[in-house]
Amino acid sequence: MRNMVKFTAASVAVAMMIGIAGCGSPNSSNGGAGLDEKQQLLVWAWEPTVSKAKQGFEKEHPNIDVKIVNAGSSNDEYSALSNAIEAGSGAPDLVQLDFNAVPQFAISGDLEELSQYGFDSKMLSKYTKGAQSGVHINNGIYGVPIGGGPMALFYNKEVFDKAGVTEAPKTWDEYYEAAKKIHALSPDMYIAAESGSDAGIALSLIWQAGGQPFTVDGENITIDLKNDQGVKRYESLWQKLIDEKLIDTKTIGWSDDWFRGLGNGKIASVATGGWMPITLQQSSSEASGKFRVAPLPGWSEDDTTSAENGGGSLSVVKGSKHAQAAYEFAKYVGYGPGEKILTSNGIV
Repeated sequence: MRNMVKFTAASVAVAMMIGIAGCGSPNSSNGGAGLDEKQQLLVWAWEPTVSKAKQGFEKEHPNIDVKIVNAGSSNDEYSALSNAIEAGSGAPDLVQLDFNAVPQFAISGDLEELSQYGFDSKMLSKYTKGAQSGVHINNGIYGVPIGGGPMALFYNKEVFDKAGVTEAPKTWDEYYEAAKKIHALSPDMYIAAESGSDAGIALSLIWQAGGQPFTVDGENITIDLKNDQGVKRYESLWQKLIDEKLIDTKTIGWSDDWFRGLGNGKIASVATGGWMPITLQQSSSEASGKFRVAPLPGWSEDDTTSAENGGGSLSVVKGSKHAQAAYEFAKYVGYGPGEKILTSNGIV
């Protein structure tokens, strides 16, 4: 899959399963220490802006010491969390989860339901419908949203200009033409990297194309990655890019090599969630000042439909001895004063 040279429906299905490990349930719900008790709160979060909210929270709650650890992003963190839960030790009190991972841990009984601590449906209604559905599982609330992922195209204007692409592509057909011009600059320059390692991007673009390959009827789930028209639309474009060797199929997304490629211009763009700016600033600083942002290309000239990719929550891990404090920090970051810190640093 990672050295993808042929797009198949099965490849998307397989990628969806990566990181979905079975999670055993630890201790029963326990609010544990009160807010006035001296305690250390362990938070796993890869989003750097979460750390920026720590100081304000600790000022409001001087007895609570917040320790933030980056245990890896996405699947790396989820595997570590699953292992810690299964071992019965080492799990954090609070964990950052992508919206697509919240159901995995909520259904397996590994997250605290937050209405017991005060996060009710009225508070949740302040968020977008996408964020609401991301944490609202089986009539329970299992996280405080801390960001959404409306998609956009982030592109290196210097590379695009050099290739003669003076405007950001408005359609995916224009994107394809831009890909040819950029690759013509040098054999190792591409408009994007797509190794097949990130099924989330594929699913977002299938969604944008009108695809609905998954249907649920009670307990019956149907997956159709062969006949769905949105899948076919996405596949026709990406297969053409792959066959003509116009995108980098070897560099794994979100790896050090991928960030270096964005920094040195070998990878000229990325279509992803609106949270990307701070990530570019921190991980691809070599390209500082060169990137611009544009709406996601449409599937036709009059198509302004976008999609969503990423976004997530801070969720309290079941059995935490500091569950109340963990919830208060999550609320501070995603609902209280810390929310302004997130948005001022580029979180949507």
